[in-house]
Amino acid sequence: MYESMMNMLETEPRARERRNKRRAVARIVQERYPVLKDIQIDTLVEAIDDADSLDRYWRLILSEREDLRGKDYNTKRIVEERKEIDLGYEPGYNQSRKQLEML
Repeated sequence: MYESMMNMLETEPRARERRNKRRAVARIVQERYPVLKDIQIDTLVEAIDDADSLDRYWRLILSEREDLRGKDYNTKRIVEERKEIDLGYEPGYNQSRKQLEML
């Protein structure tokens, strides 16, 4: 997916603008999932917009309502560190850097 977005940003200057981000994402999604080719791009942009909003509401509600959290809710830090390692980064680097800047 990284390569798809990089290619989109390199070849389509309009995709670089924040206001066109969802449209760029919609085009990449259409390429990845051929079954979506028949859906009009504007409809897909609306669906992506709704999915973004639903994700934000999901996170908000779970932060407010501890009783609705899943068993894996508090594992975010571990998951992030594993992903950082997989991507070749030093886990917690940004956090350490921020702490040093505060000193």
